[in-house]
Amino acid sequence: MKTVEPIRAFHDISCMVGEWFLINQINRSIKKEGCKLDSKTTPERGFSLGAKVILGASLLLLMFCQSTWAGTAGKIAGVVTDSESGGVLPGATVIIQGTSIGTSTDEDGEFFILNVPVGTYTVEASLIGYQTIIQTQVTVLLDLTTPLDFELNSTPIELKEGVTVVATRPLIQKDLTSSTDMVIREQLDYLPNTVGIQPVISNMAGTVVDEYGELHVRGGREATVSYFLDDIYVQDPLVGRAGTRIPPEALEELNLTTGGFTAEYGEALSGVVSAITREGGPQFTGKIKAYDGLIHSYDVNAGEYQKLERNNNHCLVLNLGGPLTFSRSDVATFFLSGEKIWNDGHLPHNRRELLTGTGKISLRPTNNLKLVVSGNYYTRELLRYEHRDVNGISYDFNLDGLGKIRNKSFSLGAKTSYATSKSTFLTIKLSHFYTDIKLAPQHLFDLYWDQWPGYLEDSSGVFIGTIDDDNYDPAEEYFYTGFTAAPDFYPRYHYRRAKYSSLGFDVISQVNKHNQIKLGGEYRINRLKWDDKQFFNVRPYGERYEVNPNYAAFYLQDKIELKEIIVNAGLRLDYLDADIDYWNNPVTKERKIHTSSKTQLSPRLGISHPISDRTVIHFSYGYYFQVPPYQYMFTNLQADLTTGYPLVGNADMEAERSVSYELGVNHALADDITMKATTYYKDLTNLASTREVVYAGGSYTQFVNADYGTVKGVDIILTKRPDHKHLSGTINYSYMIAKGNASTAYEGYYDYFTEGTSAPVWPVREYPLAFDQRHTLTVDVDYRVPRDWHGRFAGFTLPGAWGLNVLTKYGSGMPYTKTDDQGNRLGALNEGRMPATYRVDLKFNKDFYLFRDKETHLSFFTEVVNLFDRRNIWHVYSNTGKPDDDGYHYELTVDPDGDGPITVEEVNRLYRLLAKDPQNYDAPRTVRWGIEFIF
Repeated sequence: MKTVEPIRAFHDISCMVGEWFLINQINRSIKKEGCKLDSKTTPERGFSLGAKVILGASLLLLMFCQSTWAGTAGKIAGVVTDSESGGVLPGATVIIQGTSIGTSTDEDGEFFILNVPVGTYTVEASLIGYQTIIQTQVTVLLDLTTPLDFELNSTPIELKEGVTVVATRPLIQKDLTSSTDMVIREQLDYLPNTVGIQPVISNMAGTVVDEYGELHVRGGREATVSYFLDDIYVQDPLVGRAGTRIPPEALEELNLTTGGFTAEYGEALSGVVSAITREGGPQFTGKIKAYDGLIHSYDVNAGEYQKLERNNNHCLVLNLGGPLTFSRSDVATFFLSGEKIWNDGHLPHNRRELLTGTGKISLRPTNNLKLVVSGNYYTRELLRYEHRDVNGISYDFNLDGLGKIRNKSFSLGAKTSYATSKSTFLTIKLSHFYTDIKLAPQHLFDLYWDQWPGYLEDSSGVFIGTIDDDNYDPAEEYFYTGFTAAPDFYPRYHYRRAKYSSLGFDVISQVNKHNQIKLGGEYRINRLKWDDKQFFNVRPYGERYEVNPNYAAFYLQDKIELKEIIVNAGLRLDYLDADIDYWNNPVTKERKIHTSSKTQLSPRLGISHPISDRTVIHFSYGYYFQVPPYQYMFTNLQADLTTGYPLVGNADMEAERSVSYELGVNHALADDITMKATTYYKDLTNLASTREVVYAGGSYTQFVNADYGTVKGVDIILTKRPDHKHLSGTINYSYMIAKGNASTAYEGYYDYFTEGTSAPVWPVREYPLAFDQRHTLTVDVDYRVPRDWHGRFAGFTLPGAWGLNVLTKYGSGMPYTKTDDQGNRLGALNEGRMPATYRVDLKFNKDFYLFRDKETHLSFFTEVVNLFDRRNIWHVYSNTGKPDDDGYHYELTVDPDGDGPITVEEVNRLYRLLAKDPQNYDAPRTVRWGIEFIF
């Protein structure tokens, strides 16, 4: 293998620097010209001559440099030897069948193939005078090296057919320097409850799901996990959550990195979720899937779950992939996936309809040039159930007054990769992402909040309407029992929209046998909108804003692969320009100041040391930064202090920070069993928080960087691969201690500063966080037999081609803060513990092959989620520690109205129903059955 020539290396680096410089010049020119860069901006309309020149030069340079896109591919590497002598074979040809991707061995018989898309392949090695060897089931994983060696048999004559063997994934991935758990396509097909990616991710070590269904990774807050779909950042930056649905049916690989992520991954304090969709192949393949379902629905009138019955739980999936042309099979391929889900849910007023479409087109006009275009579209309409609103009033007998949610998202990405040699790939990427969500009362959904019944303003624009009075009228029939009635409605409107366009590049070069260099960068222009209005009290709160913060990043990484050690060393630079003016003092409002740009430098180091072929030790250390959710920065920058309990944003907030260490060992206990143990420690500082500011005449609360915490724990993963006994599985155990001064940025605002004189003292030391689940255990057992298997049981012959997967999950009790009946804290923060949770899910499938020597088949399946219908507790009342007892025991003996419209018995029944909140429990048993046609 030859090193990269100095001239070419200088060219590559010059291109990167030039791109970075010109991107910044574009941004400066945009600001100078006073233009907005959006879909309507053109050089003729939006820019002066100078800006046009800079923009044109940038595009030319980017086209010339042909930068690369990392994050969706891996590497195959190995050596080709003579099977008899053991000597190396230079000049052997190694090629991935069905593609034009290949290489030849060097003078040491070694080879590598870079930029191989994630997936499963057939690879062959050939040399004149030797019999061709073909290896099937070669799996390429994201950002990792797949070792693949060949031993060729010499032959005096040329044989037309080669020898085919099944490749085996190495038990120990020696170049893995991070804590990464992954699920490939076949595993996704077998697991139960893969209706979304979160049920899959939550089975992995180091994950916790809280009472609101939010994912926490290794003790991090809910908005500290980044999501990537085909290397496109699909996060809603306003709130820090995934802004789209990633459909498992369309995926080739799904992985979660919980620690030690390399320099190319940023904007995450706790974890990185990477989802890679499938690519089409040389043959047409596809799937048609449909299922129906049963569930125990909750009856609000009885306060009980009903018997198992159908609840309009349906799904239809269509997948199709293959070649776009009929010449060379890999010149143009496509993959399309569509999914439609209907589900009424187990809660009342909780029907949802989801539509997801995913596609990818891959073009390879020449052997060293590839273009990939991928996209995702998602819509959802959800009827929202809320047992009680923020004032403690229930809508259980006025379900039509609750809200409806509608959201939409789409992403589009394009990347072009060019191989300047077999050792260097250069690519450029363009991406666009859009997500929005709207919440409003169901019957008023198409009306803006200023058109709602009871809304009125005076001549100064001050609200003088009656929405609050109308919805919380003590004279209503059921009001004193805690329930509302028609025509009351849930008085909140919320709309937010986030979209961005980005330009990025990556370079990957195997500069010699041992060093693989990656460098890249991205510039992202955000366009954000927020519109929120709440009428829960006499002083409605709400605001509208549109902001355009800009983000950029650059990274450099070296992967050093030696026999005794593998090192991932990298450096990352993150840049944020909030680009907005705000008041220097929210009270006096003397003058406005402009935000200052922020930069963060993050060193990353990961080391893997193979002690033997069966044991590897790894260590990682790194600084990780993440911009706080933008809602914390841009909330109420107009500094309106006239609302109830005013909350003010902070546009100059710093990035949140985590310094993380981990040490792990991965050991092969047997030829099909491995055990991996990893211990970690995280120091969390500069977290988003809220602090009260008192001034003469009042007070307000402002977002600041002030929260902190520490997390330590150990993850143990035992994995068994399939063998001749057809049994496989995993056992994931995690022990974690997550402590800090606050679990969310809003904790100070809601639990301290809005409580008046009765508020507890702000904590000055660390306490268990709300998601401090000390013990989690997941056991997944899979038994699967092939189509040619014929077993016997009790004298009967059993058919083959079936499988059973049983998934068991256990979690120790989550913490909560104890209070008395008046809400006064008893004991320390989060001193109480809720009961432990456990659940068993299973899936059974039976395949019927339609042709003897083809893979076309029908598959019938049944899955049961929460097999034993256990009522796992997600939330308890703080004064009783119970999920169905709020501590207020009313037993009336006389009618409160004298001769009111409802009886004493009915009033007492309503009091008991009010305490029964079905949202305090996990979902009950769900059964799905369906059929798949796979070809």
